[in-house]
Amino acid sequence: MNYLYALVLFISALVSFHVQAEVTLHLGEGVRIHAVDGKSYSNQELLSGRPRLTLDDGVHQIVVDYQVEVGRGNDDGVIDHSSAFVILFNAEDKALTLSAPPVSTRRELASFNDNPGWILHDDIGKDHEFHMDVLDISGFQLVRDYEEELSEFNKSQSKAALRRVNADISESEAVTESLPQVQSSNDQVMVRKMLRYWYMKADDQTKSEMKRWINSGY
Repeated sequence: MNYLYALVLFISALVSFHVQAEVTLHLGEGVRIHAVDGKSYSNQELLSGRPRLTLDDGVHQIVVDYQVEVGRGNDDGVIDHSSAFVILFNAEDKALTLSAPPVSTRRELASFNDNPGWILHDDIGKDHEFHMDVLDISGFQLVRDYEEELSEFNKSQSKAALRRVNADISESEAVTESLPQVQSSNDQVMVRKMLRYWYMKADDQTKSEMKRWINSGY
């Protein structure tokens, strides 16, 4: 078998393995996402079917709030929402659900803002670890710039910040904006060994083809 062809098959199989693993985040009633991993996110993308978000395996940061109807009854109820919160979590090949307890009065909403009761659990109901912090608003803003706010927030020492090393979530992962997907270091060691093996097996012509293929960014 042509060495280059075998190498392509090997890498394709490895990539396919990683692509298949993903995290599905379902959203409970009233939960709205405003940003994902430092980028603004439109809730319009969640309107079809049951609200959910599909993410790669690894560490993710989202900005959410809780939209509820508060008032004395159905006739005079008004729509209001909680403060914005930053939630940071790490997951691999899981289906998670983010929800909040029922809120029907302004007092309950104020209590939620002071002591947020966000719930993150997997598909069998087991609690999933996460870090949370409020995303404070500075002054009056007609429209919030979540990307700018997160840029400043992630410079802080909050456990929910994306750019710091969160030892409580993962002792071996440095969470940075430059790493959109976390891969196992063992996998990368295996990739390097296999690449080296096939390269050493190849003749000069095949080595040249391999170099051109890699440099092409295929």
